[in-house]
Amino acid sequence: MSEDLNKPLYTRIQEYIAELILSGKLKPESKIQSEREFSEDLGVSRMTVRKALTELVNEGLLERKHGSGTYVAKPKVTYEWVEMVDYVKAMQRRNIATTTQLLEFSEIVASRRLAEILEIEIGDPLYHLVLLRFANRYPVILERGYFPCQCCPKMEDWDLEKTATIDLLTGVYGIKLGRTSQHVEAVAASDTVAQQLRIEEGFPLLMLSRLIYNRETAKPVVFFQDFLLSDYARIHTDIDPEGVDSLERPDAPGKEAESETNQK
Repeated sequence: MSEDLNKPLYTRIQEYIAELILSGKLKPESKIQSEREFSEDLGVSRMTVRKALTELVNEGLLERKHGSGTYVAKPKVTYEWVEMVDYVKAMQRRNIATTTQLLEFSEIVASRRLAEILEIEIGDPLYHLVLLRFANRYPVILERGYFPCQCCPKMEDWDLEKTATIDLLTGVYGIKLGRTSQHVEAVAASDTVAQQLRIEEGFPLLMLSRLIYNRETAKPVVFFQDFLLSDYARIHTDIDPEGVDSLERPDAPGKEAESETNQK
């Protein structure tokens, strides 16, 4: 526990428990010690412990279950709509411990639908990768990406668990990213998605489809189809009422692409 005497004792206890959670020593949905046990272990009053735990509940790191105790909460993040291009950086900005597991990497040929979405020819080679994103060691996002091989040759040479795909596109392949077309909808987890996210089939998810364009050529460089746990992610956006009337409804690639990927 921090020995910074300039901070109130309950704040130091709060930071100590938060560090146990963020480091993964206390796992999501695990029950923590009682107020009495913390009080005895740390040599402080139960009132001080209670205040620290209440602050952590307010932060969303802990949750109280009536008649059962206090538990480590599942990670829950409110994303700004503009942050959805890069989940990892968005989580890191919130001091959430993040890791990535590469579930699949393969070279495929573009079907009619993927060719249409990515504005390439049917049969053109694509890199297809499936990444599982973890927040505080808890699997929260399944990310599927489709990259035209001509945009990012020899992508297989890179450690895709440690190197963000967006950073590869910009830093390695020199692509200047332009606009992103995004579409979100509610879906139920298919059997395959459920297994990959380690949840039950039919679990409610947010499916986010993202099409990112090259700023210089105005052509798509990657199509993502992501599945987010609905009890983990919230999406926030601010809307200027003066601009609502001028908005055009864009064609969203995700809905049409659902039959292509079929959550398989």
